[in-house]
Amino acid sequence: MPAPPDETTPVPIERISLPRLLVYLLAATVLVVTCGGLVIGADRLLFGSSAAPDSIWLWLTYAALALAVLAAYGLHGRFVERRPRRELALRPALRETATGTAIGIGFVALLVLVLAAAGGYRIAGWRSPVEMAMPSLMAIGAALMEEVLARGFVLGLLERWAGSWVALVLSAVLFGAAHLDNPGAGAWPITALTLGAGLALGAAYLATRRLWLPIGLHFGWNFGQSALFGLLDSGTSFPSLIDARVEGPAWLTGGAFGPEASLPGFVLWLLFGLFLLTRAVGAGRLLPRRRAPAVEVPC
Repeated sequence: MPAPPDETTPVPIERISLPRLLVYLLAATVLVVTCGGLVIGADRLLFGSSAAPDSIWLWLTYAALALAVLAAYGLHGRFVERRPRRELALRPALRETATGTAIGIGFVALLVLVLAAAGGYRIAGWRSPVEMAMPSLMAIGAALMEEVLARGFVLGLLERWAGSWVALVLSAVLFGAAHLDNPGAGAWPITALTLGAGLALGAAYLATRRLWLPIGLHFGWNFGQSALFGLLDSGTSFPSLIDARVEGPAWLTGGAFGPEASLPGFVLWLLFGLFLLTRAVGAGRLLPRRRAPAVEVPC
């Protein structure tokens, strides 16, 4: 058996036509709905009606649903696309996920320092670490589910049809649009989320050709906001370790949507996204828009 490719080995990426793209997206939808439906059905069978929003069982189900989406992604690669999921390679998983988590939490800590320096952040008290269970499950579920859907399925498939730049933009737009129903959502919060974290997380996938870094970034950011520092996470509030009081203008705090809609948060994600894109371009990891039977991209 030949040795597995290392991280510098070029990987041939097959380009696909529009009809095949549509078939792949339809198959992805069927698999996600089927796997997710099994989790929801099991939850209803075991626990009856849906749990209350503040119940840990709801967020356990949410994390299980994310694992179901991950399973659907694996099945799609095995039976539909018929290619190995090198973007889920296990060897760099721990390192890249840990790196992304540290960066995501660090970003939140930096924004807290900015808020505190402006007099907009005050620690009112501390809660039991047990309170971190629900926001932690939320962060795990959101990171896995949204990255597999937005970066794995959407960006990965669109890229093979239209190239990296088109796929990056469209996946970021869909990522932002998926938060339209969140509390505090509006024109600016969704725009900031799309052009900030939406592009940066896609750039993290393109720069590494794997899902682990964006998963870690997404988890660290959500965990830092909702479980550690007591900030709103896309408009949603959780009991965090720090009971914080956040005050100030919306451009500084993000208003009812949270730091993702703040000017400092937007600029931070935008600059980081540009940095990652520069790395991806320099490493030759972007697929051109022109059609070709297959393109070799360093993984």
